[in-house]
Amino acid sequence: MSSILGKMKKFGSSDLEESEVTDEHTDGEDSALETPDSLQGSLSTKVQPPKSNIFARRGRFVMGDSDKDMAPMDSFYQMDHLMAPSVIKFHANLERGKLHKLLSTDSITGCSEKAFKFYDRRRIFDAVAQGNTRDLDDLLLYLNRTLKHLTDDEFKEPETGKTCLLKAMLNLHDGKNDTIPLLLDIAKKTGTLKEFVNAEYTDNYYKGQTALHIAIERRNMYLVKLLVQNGADVHARACGEFFRKIKGKPGFYFGELPLSLAACTNQLCIVKFLLENPYQAANIAAEDSMGNMVLHTLVEIADNTKDNTKFVTKMYNNILILGAKINPILKLEELTNKKGLTPLTLAAKTGKIGIFAYILRREIKDPECRHLSRKFTEWAYGPVHSSLYDLSCIDTCEKNSVLEIIAYSSETPNRHEMLLVEPLNRLLQDKWDRFVKHLFYFNFFVYTMHINILTAAAYYRPVDKKEKPPFTFGHSTGEYFRVTGEILSVLGGLYFFFRGIQYFVQRRPSLKTLIVDSYSEVLFFVHSLLLLSSVVLYFCGQELYVASMVFSLALGWANMLYYTRGFQQMGIYSVMIAKMILRDLCRFMFVYLVFLLGFSTAVVTLIEDDNEGQDANISEYTRCCHTKRGRTSYNSLYYTCLELFKFTIGMGDLEFTENYRFKSVFVILLVLYVILTYILLLNMLIALMGETVSKIAQESKSIWKLQAEFRICMTETAASQWSAFFYLLESHHNLGY
Repeated sequence: MSSILGKMKKFGSSDLEESEVTDEHTDGEDSALETPDSLQGSLSTKVQPPKSNIFARRGRFVMGDSDKDMAPMDSFYQMDHLMAPSVIKFHANLERGKLHKLLSTDSITGCSEKAFKFYDRRRIFDAVAQGNTRDLDDLLLYLNRTLKHLTDDEFKEPETGKTCLLKAMLNLHDGKNDTIPLLLDIAKKTGTLKEFVNAEYTDNYYKGQTALHIAIERRNMYLVKLLVQNGADVHARACGEFFRKIKGKPGFYFGELPLSLAACTNQLCIVKFLLENPYQAANIAAEDSMGNMVLHTLVEIADNTKDNTKFVTKMYNNILILGAKINPILKLEELTNKKGLTPLTLAAKTGKIGIFAYILRREIKDPECRHLSRKFTEWAYGPVHSSLYDLSCIDTCEKNSVLEIIAYSSETPNRHEMLLVEPLNRLLQDKWDRFVKHLFYFNFFVYTMHINILTAAAYYRPVDKKEKPPFTFGHSTGEYFRVTGEILSVLGGLYFFFRGIQYFVQRRPSLKTLIVDSYSEVLFFVHSLLLLSSVVLYFCGQELYVASMVFSLALGWANMLYYTRGFQQMGIYSVMIAKMILRDLCRFMFVYLVFLLGFSTAVVTLIEDDNEGQDANISEYTRCCHTKRGRTSYNSLYYTCLELFKFTIGMGDLEFTENYRFKSVFVILLVLYVILTYILLLNMLIALMGETVSKIAQESKSIWKLQAEFRICMTETAASQWSAFFYLLESHHNLGY
C-alpha cells in the first residue's frame, strides 16, 4: 500500500505527464489489495499540488467572460491551469469479503497485471478529442477507486464548464466518436448519467448549450437518439450571448430549444423524432426567454433569399401540420411572444416578405389539415379564380394587426412591397372604395374651408397704430363676419391640437417615426400651436401675435399638400418633396451652414471699419449694423452672412465693401467660398435630389399604397365606430374552425 501511495505522490508532484507503475511494484499492489486492515489507518491521502511550469505553453485563445472577447466553443489548444490537489479516497468499510461489491474479479486481476493509470481533465479531454477508447479503459476503475464522477469540477473546463462529453461531441470523426457511448456507459455505472448527459456550458457566451444541442447542430441523428435514450433534456435552453440577437456581435439565434435548432437548421427527421419519441417528447409550443416558439424562430431566421425562403416555408408548413396532428386543439399560429406578436405579425414587423406572403396565401389541400389554410379557393375557370382569405391578425379591428404594424413601423423593411401582397392589396382598395375615400374627401373640403377662413380673417385683421390689441369691436356687418371667421379658425386650431395630442399619446412614435412617417401630423400640430399662441398673444396685448399668425397661415397652406395623397400622381409628387426636404436638403443645410459661418467669421475678422468719428455713446450694434456715410457697415456677422448668401445664389458682388487691408486675402476667401458652395454644394444637392426622384419614381405605386394605408388607418381611427362596424359585417366571414 505504501508503494501505491508513494507512487501516487510522485504523480502529484510531476508536471502531470502520463506515467505507469513498473512491474516491480506489482507484488506490492497485490499485497495491498489483499490486506484491507491496513486501509483502516489511512482513509484518504492527499496528493501534493502540481508545480506550476512558468515555461508552459499558453493557450492561443482567451477564455470568454463578460469583460473579454468571445472565445471559441472548442479548440485544440488548451490553457494550462494550476489544478487543485487531487484527493484519493477509499471506502472506510472496505473488507476482504466485500471487495467484489466495488471491483469485479476481472478488474482486480487486471489491476494486478496492468499498471494503474492516473486520470485528470487533460488526459480525458485528449483521449475523447482523438476518439481513443483504449486510453479510457481504466477510467471506470479509477473513478470507482477514488469515488469520483465525470461531473466533478476537476473534470470540467474551469472557464466554460465544458465536460468530456461536450468535448467529444465537438470532435466527431466521420460523424462519430467511439468514446461517447463509453462515456455514457461509465456515467451510468457511476450513477450520474442524467447529470452527465445534461451538463451544459456555464460561461456567458455559450451558457445552457448541452450535448443534445451540439448533436443537432452536427446533424447527427444517431447521437440525437443516443442522447435522448439516455435522458437528455429536450427542453434545455442555450441562452448564452452567442445564441441571442445582439447587434454587432457574432452569433446564431435559433430559439434556444433543441426543437427550434433542428427546425432552423432544416432537419425535419430530427424535428419529428423530438416531437414523437417515446422517451421524452418535446413540447411544440415551448417558448424561449423572449417568448418565441418554433414558428417564431423560423420567421426570425428568414432572410428573404430564394433558397432560405424555400426551406423556411416548407419547414413552417410541416411543423404546423405536425402540431395539428399532435394536439388538434392547439392553435399554434395564434400563440404570441412577449411582445404580443404572432408569427404572422412578427414577419410583418421584421419585413420578412417571403414567409409573410406564404403565411397569408397558405392553402393546404389535405382535407384533414384544410382548416390550417388561410386561403380557400371557391372556384376557378381558366386563369380566373375566386378565393376567400382569413383576415385574422390582418385587419385593424384587432390589436397589433398587420395593417397597423406596416403603417406605423417606420423601421420595418420591405413594407412597400408587403402592401402589394394579396389579400392586403385588395383589402386596402376595398376599404378605400367603400368608405375611406368619402371621409377623406370630406376632410379635404373641411380643411380647405378652414384655411380660407383663416386667410380672410388674417387679411382683414384690424390695423390701428394708435391702439394695442385686443382692439375694440365695431358693430358692423364686416366686423361680425371677421369675428365669426376668427372663432371658426380658432376652433379648427383646437381640433388639430387635440388630434395631434391624441396621436402622440396613442402611438408614442420615436424620433425616426416622426421624421419618416409622421411629419404631416407634426406639421398640423405645429400649425395649431402657432395659431393658438397667436390668440394668446393677441389677448395679452402683444403685437407679436401677427408674426405667429402669419407663420401659422403659411404652414397651413403648405399642409394642403397632405390632401394631394388622395390622387396617385399628385400624391407621389408630395412624397418626393417631403423626402427631398427631410433627406437631401437637411444634409445640405448642415454642411452649408458650416461653410457660411466659417467664411463669415473670417471675412468679419478681416474687415476694418473706421469708427473713430462716431459718438462714444452709440452702441456697438448701432455702429455695426446702421449706415455710415450712406453705406452699410459689414463689420457685423449678420450683414456679412447675408452678403455671402447672395454669392450662394449667384447674386454676390466681390466688391461689396472696401474696408479691408489685405485685398488678396479677401478675394481668395470669397473665391473659395463660391467654389465650395455655389459650384460644389449646390450642384451636389441637385444631383442628390435627382437620385431621390428616380428612386421614388421606380417605387411610385408601392409608396402611394403605403401612404394610402396610412390614411386608411388614420381615417378608421377618427371615423365613426358605426361605419367600421357595418364594413366588418359586409366583408368579414368566419372561416375554418
